[in-house]
Amino acid sequence: MKLIKPLPGAALPVLLVLLTAGLFLSCASTSFSAPASCTVPEDFFGISPDRSPLNKEDFELLDDFGAVWIRTTAWWDSVESEEGVWDFSRWDAYVEKAKAAGKKIILILGFDNKWLYKDNREHRDLSEREIPYFLKYVELMAARYRGRVDAFEIWNEPNFFFWDGSDEHFYALSAAAAKLIKETAPELTVLAGSTFRSDRNFLRGMFKAGAFEHTDGISFHPYSSNALRTVKQVDKLRKIMAEFNYDKPVWVTEVGYATGGIYFSFNKLDRYPEYIVKTLSGLAARGVRNAVWYELMDEYNRDEAPDRWNPSHFFGLVYPDKSLKPGAEAFMLTAGYLRGAEYRPDLPVRENTDEKITSLFFKRPDGTNVLLLWNNASGEKALDLTVSGGAELFRRDISGGEAVPLSGETTLNIGRDPVFITWKGEGTARIIGR
Repeated sequence: MKLIKPLPGAALPVLLVLLTAGLFLSCASTSFSAPASCTVPEDFFGISPDRSPLNKEDFELLDDFGAVWIRTTAWWDSVESEEGVWDFSRWDAYVEKAKAAGKKIILILGFDNKWLYKDNREHRDLSEREIPYFLKYVELMAARYRGRVDAFEIWNEPNFFFWDGSDEHFYALSAAAAKLIKETAPELTVLAGSTFRSDRNFLRGMFKAGAFEHTDGISFHPYSSNALRTVKQVDKLRKIMAEFNYDKPVWVTEVGYATGGIYFSFNKLDRYPEYIVKTLSGLAARGVRNAVWYELMDEYNRDEAPDRWNPSHFFGLVYPDKSLKPGAEAFMLTAGYLRGAEYRPDLPVRENTDEKITSLFFKRPDGTNVLLLWNNASGEKALDLTVSGGAELFRRDISGGEAVPLSGETTLNIGRDPVFITWKGEGTARIIGR
């Protein structure tokens, strides 16, 4: 059962022009680190399984990835295809299967409905006349799935592609929907924004219109051309939130990279493991509530895509035959070690190290230490790593997960690929530049 709708045929070329024209902005900083310590939630990791029938094998895959959250769109027209005729069976089955498998669910509420209009076409714009019809759908969804769905997200990327109306119309819709959900099911988590990147003007408009008044967090999608620009989008979003004294959690409900097609976030397969480790660890260090990877499965098996320029085929972690793409092991490794861990910006102790060397340190509740190192400049840098206390260190391959023992005093050549080191104990780690 395919739970996503394809983009209109004319949309992708326009999308690509807009992206290539405006999104390749340079980053002043080369640091993935964040200044404050934080604890990575046990349920931090999620994956969108939109191309999955959610069978037993796919739930086992999600478990292997450490994915607790799943996210999909409960299309309005899938429950009310005709005015006043309601059928929730599709989403009843979806929710029942997901909850039985122990997953937490984010349902997106959207979009418009053809029967609203004389031309029987979607307009992606709900004005004062149409909003009450949408709110009836919102109210019934909240009442039906309270206690079973964990979060509702209002719309998807309204600032970029999935909304054609005025910003003001969307602000009004979002504010009314959030308020109604809280009135209907106060315990439900309500997320709004759902923006493509940290869109300053759009988000400021949302705040000024009161659209976040009844929300429990801001959701956004920090798609960027590389991992550093991705995680830096969180910093930009938090600056906007600070202007309005909004201190609720940031939810990353979509993040990922296309490994094929023509797209601004295209990522070669051989660099997919690198980008996955950097993105997930960088987001975890920034204290976001969760990170939902887009998505579980490619559209086609490797080298079988008939249309090789369309990036929407290539965002997955596995192929339809369930074979792993390069990068799948990197996701499993990162999720396995970072969930529940405390990010410590004060560690490791750095001495004479180049500022372009990233070091991220996480400590798990079971005493396992995780040290990630990589070079943000070209080439390699030599570092001496010492860990006191006689701990047994392991260097873990981000592409295959294999563990190679290291001594407590070792020299490492740090390049662009993350070096992933783990050990148990309380010994102090130091990295010393050469």
